[in-house]
Amino acid sequence: MCLNLAEQRQLLKKMGLLKKNDSPFEMHEKMVSVMDSENRLSRRIDNLLERKFGKQAAVLLKLDEKAILAHFKEALASGDAAAVLWATAVGPDLSTACRREIFGDIHMTMHWNGEQLMQFKRKLSRQQHDLDRVQQRFNDSARQRRSLKKEVNSHKREQKDLLCKLSAATIENCTLHKTLHELSSRDGTYDQDHECRRLQLVCEGLGEQLAAAQVKIATLEEKNSQLLSQLGQQLEMEKHFREEARAIITEMSSMNRCDESCPSFDLCKKRILIVGGVTRMESLYRELIEGSNGVFEYHDGYVKKGARDIESRLKRADMVLCPVNCNSHAACSIVKNLGKKHNKTVHILANSSLSTVSQVIWGKTGNAACTLN
Repeated sequence: MCLNLAEQRQLLKKMGLLKKNDSPFEMHEKMVSVMDSENRLSRRIDNLLERKFGKQAAVLLKLDEKAILAHFKEALASGDAAAVLWATAVGPDLSTACRREIFGDIHMTMHWNGEQLMQFKRKLSRQQHDLDRVQQRFNDSARQRRSLKKEVNSHKREQKDLLCKLSAATIENCTLHKTLHELSSRDGTYDQDHECRRLQLVCEGLGEQLAAAQVKIATLEEKNSQLLSQLGQQLEMEKHFREEARAIITEMSSMNRCDESCPSFDLCKKRILIVGGVTRMESLYRELIEGSNGVFEYHDGYVKKGARDIESRLKRADMVLCPVNCNSHAACSIVKNLGKKHNKTVHILANSSLSTVSQVIWGKTGNAACTLN
């Protein structure tokens, strides 16, 4: 009655008697079990109660029993009877009758409090149930309110659209009435003739535009036909060029095949890198080199993203060809410097023709190339 739950828990914890999952009833049992004798826990309980209520108890014990009982009933009615209860427990001169009366009131108050608590819980449960129903009705009302709000907004938008249409229709109606009034105030024959002449002029203008457009279309169709013809000729020429180039490659490969008795035998199966050149001729370069048992590598000569790719290809190449007519000055400089850096033979070619490439490959350079070691 005089110690709250936190104080009871703290006492038991200091004594090492508190378990992790002890309930309030289990703590109550442990404390009551030591009250019939003097021991460490009972002394700690007495000391705590004395610290809490000793001064008030000392004042009360100076009163007679009648005054103490009156004070106790007043304190019990206000819900603050802990100090009087402690004074009754420790007062040595109080009669058994006084103690019994106080104990009886406390005991019956506990029963009454239990019943009041049950009633309060039943009432709280009913109120919670009512609150849940009210909350459900509130939620339903909120949903209906949101739905109605959406519907109202939709009607407002429809109303606004209808007002806009009505306004436009009113303006159009006024315009039509005005036009009708103007037409009715004029000479009908004159207006019809004037309108016919106006429409005739418009038709003539449209006819002229149509004729000009037809002439332009005919001119473009003729030009398109010429371009298609030129394209066909170009494709045919390219086809013949490829066929002739392959024939030349085959002939050159057969003329330049080598064996161990050939002075150029060491050039066979070498890795040949061509930097630049005509991109469309890459397949022809490949046929020329791989048809002669060489390993072909190609780089288009663009160095905007750096020279790392060219350098990696140049490092593993046995021969590097760089036509100046198809490469920028920067690309040629990079190839020259990399050749010196990695001690590679670089052939600077005057052009990228197949004959020039083949002459360098088989060591018949003449004046077609400049070799850098």
